Amino acid sequence: MSSDVLVDVYARVSTEDQNVEQQVKHIKKWCKNNGYKPFLILQDKESGTKPLKDRYKFNELLKRPERPVVIYNLDRMTRNWDDIVLLEQHFRKYWVVSPLISTSDPIDLSTAGGRLMFRMKMVFACYMPEDMLEKQKVGIERAKKQGKYKGRKKGAKGKNNK
Repeated sequence: MSSDVLVDVYARVSTEDQNVEQQVKHIKKWCKNNGYKPFLILQDKESGTKPLKDRYKFNELLKRPERPVVIYNLDRMTRNWDDIVLLEQHFRKYWVVSPLISTSDPIDLSTAGGRLMFRMKMVFACYMPEDMLEKQKVGIERAKKQGKYKGRKKGAKGKNNK
């Protein structure tokens, strides 16, 4: 189909142990069914809370405003509030065409309602990992008091020892 619109694809998982293939497969199928053709597929294996400036593949994407970006879900971009604000401004400033297509969240950043929905979805994307960590800390403290918590298992990977 020569009439397909070229798009760039971005997929992200949080750890090296995870695989982005399911997201990429879903996006490719969605593109085929909706008249889009993936031109460039970029993938990150980084936490969504990691600042965008430190994610090489995502930064490559931001340098290419000539094509829309297709993602599986908005939270695949970032879970960092400061980055969300900068990202929305970047998309609105540099992208000529509709900058962002989420296959699971129909958002149009060219409208006030679309920007509102983008911001609301992203607020929850930021909230969820913070909430999970707070609950985890409460559970660890409770387990320590009950003598059930013995610390991280030997060989487990933490933030500082990837």
